[in-house]
Amino acid sequence: MAKSILLTYIFWLIGGFWGLHHLYLGRDEQALVWVMFAGGYFGLGWLRDLWRIPEYVQEANGDSYYIEKLVYKMRKYPTPPSSTVRYCGMMIVADAFGYLVLAAIPEELLPEFLLPFSTIFVPLAVALGVYLVGNIGQEEGDFWMPLIGAYLTYPLYFWKKSSVFWTSVLSCAAFNRYAKKWRRSPRRQHSIFYRLFIFLLCILVYASLWCSWLYFNCSFTDKEGQEIYCREAIKNFLTSPLWNEFKKVMKDVYNFAQHHGWWEIWHQLIHALDPLGEKNALQVLNLTRNATQEEISARYRKLSRQWHPDRHKDPEEKQNAQEKFIEIQQAYEVLSDIKSRRVRKNKKAQSTSSSEL
Repeated sequence: MAKSILLTYIFWLIGGFWGLHHLYLGRDEQALVWVMFAGGYFGLGWLRDLWRIPEYVQEANGDSYYIEKLVYKMRKYPTPPSSTVRYCGMMIVADAFGYLVLAAIPEELLPEFLLPFSTIFVPLAVALGVYLVGNIGQEEGDFWMPLIGAYLTYPLYFWKKSSVFWTSVLSCAAFNRYAKKWRRSPRRQHSIFYRLFIFLLCILVYASLWCSWLYFNCSFTDKEGQEIYCREAIKNFLTSPLWNEFKKVMKDVYNFAQHHGWWEIWHQLIHALDPLGEKNALQVLNLTRNATQEEISARYRKLSRQWHPDRHKDPEEKQNAQEKFIEIQQAYEVLSDIKSRRVRKNKKAQSTSSSEL
């Protein structure tokens, strides 16, 4: 079934950060990268897709003009030419996978004799990152060459655990030099259920690595220099007065909504945010919401005389008075404007009621 460019752009707009448009077009590898890296490196890939989508749709539909250009390119270049964007993508994804696995290693659970070998899966993760990006679109390559390149750097980890960068460099070089080739035959078509299963399985593995890091290795140092694990901080936070108070407030909000409706919650929220600046203006002039225009004007004149800059001789006091004087003027203008609009609104409502009678 032909893919729609309009529908692709809709998916890009509503779910582009999660690769929804790539899933629709059958570009599952790219969809995975978009999910794992927030829209392809924090939205940059998502923005780039804005002008690449027409070509992606042509590719998915086997458009004759697109195929003609691709055949010409394949004849001109026996192997795919180097691409800065693809190479940078390989390095970023490979580096991120390698450091994530490195950070997720639960060393406290490993026997002491296994600790030197705890980084055994880091090159594997790097090679997977290279392979994933290398097989996007009309380019492909086998997994073994980047894997061999990655494990050639494994001895470095016995010297320095954070050698992921050099693993990524060698793995990318091995893929681009010995494995990269054109995708000359169509992809094997799988059912949508199979594709989604593999997609969600990959996301689950990726998320489990983050959870392992968060539970076993995530830590921070407090102001006294003591290292605190995130799992302990989260546990203590969930029993803290702040969290209990938050739960109480949310329960009260829910009960209020059950009796008065969620729309009233929205009105209360808007009122609390003070979008017109009325609350702040009343506080500056020390007035109540029921103050009349005469009371507002009288308080404004009184405070203006009190805080007029000419009444203060000391330079510092004069500066403070100037700021306070401006604040009083702004508060007066805000309240006067609100009062005027309310008066006009009431007159219009009364006029409407009279005409209906």
